[in-house]
Amino acid sequence: MRELYKLPESITHILAAGEVVERPASCLKELLENSIDAGASLIDVKIEKGGMKRIEVYDNGKGIHPDDIEYVFERHTTSKIKSFEDIFSIKTMGFRGEALCAISSVAKVTLVSKHLEEEQGCMVKVEGGKVLSKSFCPFKEGTRIIVEDIFYNTPARLKFLKSPSTEQKYCLEVVEKIAIAWPEISFRAEADGKRQIFTPGDNKIESVIGSIFGIEIVKNLVEFSLEKESLKVWGYFVNPTVSRATRSGYHFYVNRRYIKSKLLSSCIDEAFKNSVITGRFPIVFLFVQIPPSEIDVNVHPSKLEVKFRDERFVYNTIYKAIADSLKSEKMIPKADLGKANDGNDAERERKYTEILSANSNDISLVISEQPNFFEMFSKGAEVVIEQQSFENFDAGNYKIVGYAFDTYIIVQSNDSLYLIDQHAVHERRLFEDFKSQVYSSNVQSQVLASPVVVRLPSSQKEFVISNASVFQKIGFEIEDFGKNEIVVRTWPALLSSNIDTIFLLDVIEMIYEQMVENKSLVEISEDLLKRIACRAAVKGNSKISDLEKKEIVELVLIKKEIFHCPHGRPVVVEISKREIEKMFKRIV
Repeated sequence: MRELYKLPESITHILAAGEVVERPASCLKELLENSIDAGASLIDVKIEKGGMKRIEVYDNGKGIHPDDIEYVFERHTTSKIKSFEDIFSIKTMGFRGEALCAISSVAKVTLVSKHLEEEQGCMVKVEGGKVLSKSFCPFKEGTRIIVEDIFYNTPARLKFLKSPSTEQKYCLEVVEKIAIAWPEISFRAEADGKRQIFTPGDNKIESVIGSIFGIEIVKNLVEFSLEKESLKVWGYFVNPTVSRATRSGYHFYVNRRYIKSKLLSSCIDEAFKNSVITGRFPIVFLFVQIPPSEIDVNVHPSKLEVKFRDERFVYNTIYKAIADSLKSEKMIPKADLGKANDGNDAERERKYTEILSANSNDISLVISEQPNFFEMFSKGAEVVIEQQSFENFDAGNYKIVGYAFDTYIIVQSNDSLYLIDQHAVHERRLFEDFKSQVYSSNVQSQVLASPVVVRLPSSQKEFVISNASVFQKIGFEIEDFGKNEIVVRTWPALLSSNIDTIFLLDVIEMIYEQMVENKSLVEISEDLLKRIACRAAVKGNSKISDLEKKEIVELVLIKKEIFHCPHGRPVVVEISKREIEKMFKRIV
């Protein structure tokens, strides 16, 4: 007796719809992509009750011909693919011809459209995948599609939707993400009668970002770009002083298609690892332009994922583009002295467009070589430096004008003051030096005049002895000293000769905990060298010479090599003359 039988078409359409239409937001995404493919310059969205009751999308695109309008609801009807080869050269947002079929299978749909070559519009009503009526009607231009009562015929799926407010959030996020990739299109979104989103359609991504995330985000944007062979990566990240608690600020686009990607997320994590405070994540708008033949966009039902042919090449190119831009002077955060004294909010808004298009000033300065303070300091040598006055440091427009709390170097340049944290700069420099040594297996060690004996729990002692080579690679020479004791004969040269047993126990504990979690030596070193660099760096409330101050200013403001400590905190803050004058009420 046969146990297999073919499902009727009425059921297969509903099952297939589940792959494309998971919730109102995924339905809206498909409709927006159709409008983009139609060449629209204006897309207007209206939703009610989070899209569960009604989704309406209007666009002023080329429209649908009356001869085609009822067939758009049939499965796999598309004008984008005509041959097998076309699958590997897809340049449009939609291509499989199943979006409207899937949507109409689980909702009530009304479609009105006027093709640019026709004199009147045509209206079709579809319910449960069946065309109920087709008629001609007056219509100015473009296409309007109304989706009502989504999942009305599949109550089991309906009950898994969230609250209307949550579903509304998902819908608006879809509009925002798509709008960023298409700045030449004006997007308007309304929810329950209230305007939520408006983008100007002026073909400036900064304008879209500003309209969605606010002017403060735009003012902190840092641009990056890099082109290699047929691959081009570009975009913006926000100065890491503005960050998120999650990766919700990651916006990835491949050939203008918004995607989710573990590969790209991993690349961003790695690029910003030492520039964002631990536990926080940057805001990034990343655009990848790549030949369609080098990717597969058909690996996910909703086209939210792509597969790269050469993942390593893409990863390395993105990483380099961002790493190079992390040295930009725009990385210097502006001090927020409070808006209470600022009576020019209206004026700032009036100049919004001007701010969006403003470019950062390039600074090209050259100074004579100075002794390498950091190299001398890390070797623990006795350093005698001739004291020099601040006035002797004059590199272009930069002048050291003060020193606060034996911690912060004060620098004046044009109409700004810069406060530089000496500990944070030195810590980052030592961190980079030590990381380079570890990765090249060339860590410099110093022999301790008096070896240090440390007592450990038996479990840790056996671990340390059996992994002595691991400790050796980061500068610690450790030997068995009998019973539950070990003897430490060397440690990293960047540390002073004043041994701190408590610190040494912390290092052993950190390596022990991470090694038992099967983390690699590289991962251990990334965490560990931050602690070692912090331990070795010159502290706050510790006076340093004028020549050492000059070395720090050169690294931060001239060479632009350091803008964050290893933990992601800023090393320099800019305070404008205007902000100071506002504090003293010299201007209002």
